Amino acid sequence: MNERRYQWELSEKALDQLVNLDKTERRKFFLNFPLLNVPMGALMGFSKISIDELGQVSFSVTPEEFHYNPLGTVHGGLAATILDSCNSISANCQLNKGFLTMTTDIRVNYLRPMNKDTGEVTATAIIEKIGRKVIFVRGVLEDANKKIFATAYSTEMVVEI
Repeated sequence: MNERRYQWELSEKALDQLVNLDKTERRKFFLNFPLLNVPMGALMGFSKISIDELGQVSFSVTPEEFHYNPLGTVHGGLAATILDSCNSISANCQLNKGFLTMTTDIRVNYLRPMNKDTGEVTATAIIEKIGRKVIFVRGVLEDANKKIFATAYSTEMVVEI
């Protein structure tokens, strides 16, 4: 039997801190926020976060057996989760104080299967359009050779807090 252990330290003050930051400060916040302090990130095994000068986010993960579905390939939920995470955080990095985003919808296209031999894959978000009420984001999940495994289009609703 295989076993996996994970832990996290959820910061209850993180949301309050984030909502009071401008665009530049939000990028620094996410870059310095330990991924292991995010329960979903810890559960899925996310690693490495990068944020470019436009506030577009990338996350990485290495598919493992614990990500498998009954068919012996990585469950699509891994791709959906990492793409939703990078798209959502990218949208949040576009906002100033007093605002957050929430994913209202996401459409994931699965292009090829992953398994434990795939190696590290990286989800990268690209901001398509920033509106006053919604932000449209496209995400791409690819390996080091730029082979694309999945794409996602999401709508992020801008919420005033």
